[in-house]
Amino acid sequence: MTSQYLAHVPTHVGAHVTGRAQAPVLPSELGDKVGALREASKAENTRRAYVSDWSRWQTWCHEHGLSPLPAHADTVSAYLADMAGTLKVSTLRRHVATISKAHQVAGFENPCRETSVRDTVSGLRRTYGTAIDEAPGLLADQLGQVLDSLTSDLSGVRDRALLLVGWCAGLRRSEIAGLTWADITPDPDGLVLTLRKSKTDQEGQGRHVGIARSVNPERCPVVALATWREMSAPGSPDSPVFVSVSKWGKLGSQLSGQAVAEIVQRRAKQAGLTVHFRGHSLRKGLVQQAHLAGVSDSAVMATTGHKSVGMLRRYQGQAGLVSRSASKGLLA
Repeated sequence: MTSQYLAHVPTHVGAHVTGRAQAPVLPSELGDKVGALREASKAENTRRAYVSDWSRWQTWCHEHGLSPLPAHADTVSAYLADMAGTLKVSTLRRHVATISKAHQVAGFENPCRETSVRDTVSGLRRTYGTAIDEAPGLLADQLGQVLDSLTSDLSGVRDRALLLVGWCAGLRRSEIAGLTWADITPDPDGLVLTLRKSKTDQEGQGRHVGIARSVNPERCPVVALATWREMSAPGSPDSPVFVSVSKWGKLGSQLSGQAVAEIVQRRAKQAGLTVHFRGHSLRKGLVQQAHLAGVSDSAVMATTGHKSVGMLRRYQGQAGLVSRSASKGLLA
């Protein structure tokens, strides 16, 4: 658990409860190294979620005069019941994991393991459902509509490259934001991207993704990226590929994943698309379009890095559901 919100919890507080050895007093330098490694065990997004969850839990407990740590199982169940309908079931399950982890780190008995809490979570699933609010996929025709609406100024050139590279490589918004020029290698048929770290590769083993050259230069990620590189004139190979552009045309710092999502949303809206697209719509759109075109699952997974066909099926969603239905043509 991140120390940002558990710093006030003594690490030895649960020794008399769990029978663990008394925590040693470590030299400050060694203690800092241990703390840094523990922080690195979780992705940045996960740490932010933990901090947010813990803050909300603490606030609720204080408002009701209840103890957040250690907490009673009935307190956790009451919190879940009170938040039901306000927060998604998936979010509340993450809150339970946060509360559970906090008690483990502090050495207290874990209230989330009690049957009453598990039954409450089960009741949440049955009552409120567990449907996932997923981003809609940006299909090829829609992407083309967005590209046609872009201007030829610096931000327009950047966004053309960003949208085409993100879509053709099936990238997550964080992967788009994290690209450097050193991660891009020319290939006779296109480009090879090196993704050094991603959501499912937090240890940075990395993977390679190929992007094919398009016959239409207006729809070609290779051409778009080359044009952006020429206009942005990066200072070194380690420079980020996608950076901010001011309204005066001045280049700034590396884009964040959230900034990438906002570009997708803004450009889709400017193109007249009424669907609420998000950063993940590029990745999902590629998967769905490939599915409609009959591209094999293995080929798609080689690009997107999906580990299981089951997860790929979730991305495919309803794409081709009617055109490929079992009854099609049987009554002709």
